[in-house]
Amino acid sequence: MTLKARVLLLTTALAVALLQSQLAFGQAAITSEREKVFAIDPAILNAATPGYAWEGATLLQDIRVIDGLGNRPVSGQDVLIADGKIQAIGKSGSFDVPADAKIIDGDGLTVMPGLIDSHIHLSSGWRGPNDNGNRPVYVKWQLLNFLYAGVTQVYDIGSIPDVAGDTRDMVEAGVWMGPDIKIAGTYFETSEIGAPGYATLLPTNDPNHIGGKLDMMKDVYGVEMVKCHAGTNVQVLRALVAAAHERGMRVVCDLWQNNGNPWIANVTKLDGYAHNMFMTTTPTQNDADMLKELGTFIISTTVMMDTIGGYRIEEDGDFITGNPLIVDVNPPHWVEQALGQEGKASANRYMGIFDALFGDQRTLQQFRSDAFAWTRMLVDTGVLIGAGTDSPYLYNWSGESLHRELELWVEGADIPPLRTLQAATGDNAKILKIDDRTGSIQVGLEGDLLVVEGNPAKNISDTRNIRYVFNNGKLVDRESLTRQWKP
Repeated sequence: MTLKARVLLLTTALAVALLQSQLAFGQAAITSEREKVFAIDPAILNAATPGYAWEGATLLQDIRVIDGLGNRPVSGQDVLIADGKIQAIGKSGSFDVPADAKIIDGDGLTVMPGLIDSHIHLSSGWRGPNDNGNRPVYVKWQLLNFLYAGVTQVYDIGSIPDVAGDTRDMVEAGVWMGPDIKIAGTYFETSEIGAPGYATLLPTNDPNHIGGKLDMMKDVYGVEMVKCHAGTNVQVLRALVAAAHERGMRVVCDLWQNNGNPWIANVTKLDGYAHNMFMTTTPTQNDADMLKELGTFIISTTVMMDTIGGYRIEEDGDFITGNPLIVDVNPPHWVEQALGQEGKASANRYMGIFDALFGDQRTLQQFRSDAFAWTRMLVDTGVLIGAGTDSPYLYNWSGESLHRELELWVEGADIPPLRTLQAATGDNAKILKIDDRTGSIQVGLEGDLLVVEGNPAKNISDTRNIRYVFNNGKLVDRESLTRQWKP
C-alpha cells in the first residue's frame, strides 16, 4: 500500500471515528435531556400529561376548506383523515367513510392547514427559566404552546444544535409532544458584534474551514439550511453560500449590520433572508424585482416591530392577560415576568440596539411603516415570502405571535386575509421544502390541520378561534395542555 493510500485510509478512519463519537454524543444528549426534564419537577410534568384525544380516522363533515395555496374557500366539503394523512376531500357525502371514524360536524367551522412558523429559536429567549437550569422545561413548553395555537411545523433558525436537534429527535421518537421541527443549528458569523455572548455562534473567519463545519452540521445534526448571522463579511458569506450549495444545502441570512442591504443577495447568491425589514437601507421596487429574479425568499417577522421597545404593551396592555393563547398554556410566573421589570428590560434592550444602529435617522414608527410597505411590495411583486416570528424573543410568545404576525399583514400591510394565510401555510412549506408532505390540504399529505370557528379568509383574527388541532393526523387534546400549570 502506498504512503498516499495509507494517509487516505487513516484520514477516512479518523473522520468516521469523529462522526461516530459526535452521533453517540447526540444520542447521549437525548437521554440526558430526557432525564433532566423528568427530574426537574415530576409533579408538574406528570400530573396532567398532554396527549391526543383521538388517533383513529376522523371525518370533518360539511366544513369550509381553505387549502393553503391561495384558492378561494370551498364550503360544504368533507375531509377524511386516517393513518396520519388526508385520505379524501370532496363534496359532503360524496365518498365512503370508515365505520369507526370520528365524525366532527363542520357547521360554522373552517379547516385550513396547520400553521407553520418559519423563524423560531427553541433554546433562546428572554425569560428567566431559560437560563436557570430549567431549559428542558422551557423548551418543552414552547412545543406545547405551538400545538395549542395550531402551529404544527416550525423552523428553528438558530439555536444550540444539541438542544434543537435533540428536541427534534425526541418529538420524532414520541418522547415529547410537539410540532414537526426543522433546524438550522449554529449561526455562522465572522464576529460577535451582532450577538455578543451567544453560545450559538460558529466563527467562520477562515473560508477554508467552512466546508468541514458544514459537513458536521449536515452529517451530525441533519441540517439542510444553515443560518448566517449579521456580522458575517461578504467574502466569507460568498464562500459559505458556494460551499453550502456544493453540498446540497442552503443559506439563510439575517439582514442587519453587514448584511442589511438587499443587494447582498445578488453579490453572494444566498437563498433567503431571515427577516423582512432591511435594517441599513430603505428597500425599493428595484430591490423587490431583483429578489424576485434571483429567487430569493424572505421570512417575514413584522411582529418584531410590534414588540420592540414594549410598543405592543403600550398600545394594548391587555394583550397578555386577556389572551387565551398566552395565559391558558404558560406558567403564571412567566406571565408575571413579561408584565414586570424583566419583560420591560428585555424590550428596552432591543430598543437600545435599534437606537444604536439608527440614532435619529429613523424612528420606530417610521421603521414599522417601512416594514409594512416592504411586505406589501414583496407580495405584490411575487417574491416568495413566508411568515415567522423570531419567538420567543421580546414579547413574541411561541404560537400566539404567529397569529399576531398574520393580523399585522392584514391590518398594517393591507394584504388580503386569504393571501396572508398562504404565507403561514403553503408558502412557508415551499421555503422549507416540505410542501410535498404538508402546508396545504391535498389528498396524500400529512394530516396537519387547524379547525377554527368563523372564516379567516374574511376575518384574519378568526385563526384564534381554535376548535381542533390535528398533528400528523392525530387530534390534539388541547384541554390537557391548559392543565399543565394549573393546580
